[in-house]
Amino acid sequence: MTLCYCGSGKESRWENDARGIPLCRVCDKCRKEKLGRYRPEVLSDPDYETEEPVEED
Repeated sequence: MTLCYCGSGKESRWENDARGIPLCRVCDKCRKEKLGRYRPEVLSDPDYETEEPVEED
């Protein structure tokens, strides 16, 4: 079990973008705040545009 870095004392988990790329560790308390830093399409559209190269598996 890994505790969340937000200080809540709750268990954390990795949250991925729509392509399955890990973004950050979240818990139920901080999930909305941490994911709010990302554009909505990054979380929902696997074909989102990016300026950085994304390697295919």
